[in-house]
Amino acid sequence: MLPLGHVAYTWAALAWMQSRGQATDIDYRGAAVAALLPDLIDKPLTLTLMSGSGTSQGPGHTLLGQALLATATAELKPEWLPYALISGSHLFADQMWKYPRTLFFPFSGRLDSWKFMGTPSAMLDAYAEIATRPEIVAVEAVGLVLFGWLVCKHRLFRRGPLKRFLHTGRTDRSLAGDDPSDAQSQEVRARTCA
Repeated sequence: MLPLGHVAYTWAALAWMQSRGQATDIDYRGAAVAALLPDLIDKPLTLTLMSGSGTSQGPGHTLLGQALLATATAELKPEWLPYALISGSHLFADQMWKYPRTLFFPFSGRLDSWKFMGTPSAMLDAYAEIATRPEIVAVEAVGLVLFGWLVCKHRLFRRGPLKRFLHTGRTDRSLAGDDPSDAQSQEVRARTCA
């Protein structure tokens, strides 16, 4: 999955949970970073320390890496545990069960290798190839639709809601519990968007 897809699916799941009164304190900005965290860890490693590995999926894409992240987060900053769990969902989105050596690394002995990605141009070439696969195009198109739905649902095409979202990391819906007038304005907005 590409970055837009990781963020869009994560935000859609978060919006669904928040519509049911759950996860209302989760910051969408933090959720986006968490959704991308395995790639934010592994891509720089691929271009530096792991340039000969033949993969861009390293420690951040392993069960051990995610277990260590969740354990450290639970011990050091428990309120961030939802973000560690979001990071772990990245493995599901990337279908890591198809790459068992990477998923179970270091117990499997080595990482799954696809092709050389140890330079920026090699990595860009690899992702250009991935981005043209029909199954990836379909998944990313659904992600784009989800992203558009979230923009419409939360009126993020308007300056006020967008500014609030960028400043607070929350949608009007996740802020509704803080101010009763927000709930009323949401009801009005919901009727005008439909």
